[in-house]
Amino acid sequence: MFRKILSLLLLLLAGFSGSAQKIETDHTCFDIEIDLDYERERDEDCLPIKDQYVVCRDQTIFIPPIVDAELRRTDTYGVSGISYNPYPLTGTDIFIPTDDQRAPEDITLPFTFCFFDEEWDKVSVHGNGYLSFTDGTNYKEHYPQGSNDPTTAIPTLDTGLRNTVMFFKHTHWNSSRQGDLRWAVYGEAPCRVFVVSWVGMLAYQLSPLECTFVLPQTHQIALHETTNFIDIISIRHNTCPPDARGFSVMGINDKTGTQGYAAPGKNLGAYDAEQEAWRFFPSGELQYRLEWFVDGDLVRIDKGGEETPLELVVDKHKTVEVFLVEEACAPDEYREGYKITVKPAIEIDKLDMQPIVCDKDQHSYDLLNLERMVRDAQTNPGESLCEEYNGLNFFYYKTEDDARDRINALTGVEIREFPIQENENYVYLRIEPKGVELQQCFEILEANIMKAPVEVIDKVEVFLCDEYTLPVLTNDEFYYKIERLDENMQYIVKTISDVYENMSIDEAGYYRVYVKKTNEYGCENVKSSLLMVESCKYPKGISPNYDGDNDYLDLTYNNVQELKIYNRHGKLVYEAGDDYKREWAGQDMNDKLLPAGTYFLYVKTKNYEYQDWIQLIYEAK
Repeated sequence: MFRKILSLLLLLLAGFSGSAQKIETDHTCFDIEIDLDYERERDEDCLPIKDQYVVCRDQTIFIPPIVDAELRRTDTYGVSGISYNPYPLTGTDIFIPTDDQRAPEDITLPFTFCFFDEEWDKVSVHGNGYLSFTDGTNYKEHYPQGSNDPTTAIPTLDTGLRNTVMFFKHTHWNSSRQGDLRWAVYGEAPCRVFVVSWVGMLAYQLSPLECTFVLPQTHQIALHETTNFIDIISIRHNTCPPDARGFSVMGINDKTGTQGYAAPGKNLGAYDAEQEAWRFFPSGELQYRLEWFVDGDLVRIDKGGEETPLELVVDKHKTVEVFLVEEACAPDEYREGYKITVKPAIEIDKLDMQPIVCDKDQHSYDLLNLERMVRDAQTNPGESLCEEYNGLNFFYYKTEDDARDRINALTGVEIREFPIQENENYVYLRIEPKGVELQQCFEILEANIMKAPVEVIDKVEVFLCDEYTLPVLTNDEFYYKIERLDENMQYIVKTISDVYENMSIDEAGYYRVYVKKTNEYGCENVKSSLLMVESCKYPKGISPNYDGDNDYLDLTYNNVQELKIYNRHGKLVYEAGDDYKREWAGQDMNDKLLPAGTYFLYVKTKNYEYQDWIQLIYEAK
């Protein structure tokens, strides 16, 4: 079980509420948390929300990490008893030794294991109850059959055992052979455990005459990934015979035999050990770091063991993440993180308390619009949550002093119809959280209701001949667009968006010219005027044979006010008013065809009069 490294510097501030949550993978062999004992935001049932914190705006808070990570360098070790909790006596691989036999093949570990400050990926296992870390060639010695018992304790043994984790010793000496070695892997990376089990082995030199009561012996050695813990778990170990022949060692030593550690009272001696377990844990310097992020930006890195609370000014909604990054001796870096969110009780960092009134005819303002602006700026608007804790109260005043002293508040119609005039109109909001613990977090906001109407100067309608040049505008106005209309000025047939001063309009027709003006407050005004570009050209003749070419006297865009047609004797044969477009095809007033010949044309437009002759010709199709 890990020992907690718990920072006790909790500078807790009244009125703070918060929560935290795991991010990325939640590892079982090391842990990082944040736990703050502050007031919390509530859900719709008024229950504290774990992942939301609230504090007065601009308040400084301190966020201490809670680290549970025994990630240390393996140059030195400590030893401690742990809870007896053996692993299953199963394994995907089984070796049945004969006598004092080493398994013929090395076992490749599922992860890199650090042992006495070096990395290993293979172990050699032996029926006498130990395993040695090996590079495939070295550190594979075993106690030779027929030799004397060891007489030297950890860290050295006369037999030459080195780089070894040992529970010395089980054997099949002078007895019927039984038992086996099994190994298996439990858990998930980076917190796997590789377990070797010596199952049902007989005690050293077991003799029916001396040790008739001794049951088969079983123990396990467990290697922990990342933490590099080594557990020796004794399910059953009995001393027999009780002399040097039954001596045992429960410990570890390095590859030079100069450094070793043993469980208390179990360093080469006669002892019984049933249902007990010991852990050999690295005790060198801590090998991890903490990375602090605020709103996704790295703000600080702490070396393991030197972490301190993160100091944070809560001027707006912020996300704080802390990552514990493992740096122990291993080829891969593993990370685990924790995240909290913190926000002011009243969020005003995104507020622009200057509503704009563009309508020149609006003379009052509903101050409840300001309340809606504030509510909309909150991360969790109070309407859908627990109003008792999360809601806000609003009060309106004409002066800042009144707002601070909480006197002369506006009420009723004074709020709904606050009088305004052109330019600046000031009002002050006092905003208070409803939650008792946060009422000291009130805010006073100055709102400036800006009435800033803008208006385009009316433009006169233009009727002229053949071509029109858009004049230069003044008063910060600009051309917005032009719409070309149909001949009856009812429908838009074309929109011209690229319009500029001194632009030439030379296609006869009806146009609506739009002029726009805006100001610094975003108010705008658009007005349009009619432009009629007349056609000043008149046909010298028509041939109404209905072949689709020159069949009518077409004066659609000549802006006709009055039309008269005379024969060569001066008699009026046809006339029309301002609704004329292209109706005359050689008929008289009674719709009878006139004879071919020369006629005289009189046209009066809005701007001038036109007189000339016109030829009426009937041609065969």
